[in-house]
Amino acid sequence: MSSSFGPVELVALAFDAPRIPPAVARAVLDVAGGDAVTLLDLAVVRRDEKGGLVVLEAQDLGDEVDLVTIELPASGLTGDEDLREIAAEIDPGTSVLVLAIEHTWSRQLVSAAMDADADVLLHERVPAATVNEIAALAETAAGAPS
Repeated sequence: MSSSFGPVELVALAFDAPRIPPAVARAVLDVAGGDAVTLLDLAVVRRDEKGGLVVLEAQDLGDEVDLVTIELPASGLTGDEDLREIAAEIDPGTSVLVLAIEHTWSRQLVSAAMDADADVLLHERVPAATVNEIAALAETAAGAPS
């Protein structure tokens, strides 16, 4: 049994602003243009100042994030239930960019592992802030006299 997709992460980035910052939108487009990951789907969830909810699926984003050059191979992967769960956590006046990102680099590995009936014993995502903190502590400890 071979797999056509690698692992997918759902990432939600919250902003204390009604719109996604242009630098973030550009970064998403830059990452989507590379080979390491595939942007499968994206949406924007926003809560207006009165608490009203707005959910914009990829096809409804307009000028929020220019998708003219990107094909989303799994549009709709971020389901309504996921988006409403995320929306329940945000304050009025905020917006969230929700990305479904496939780890394209791992497709071949996943397919080979499935064909070999391998069991995944651990798959844990460590947040960037934690990795950077641990790396800084290790660097400090490496420079400390014994």
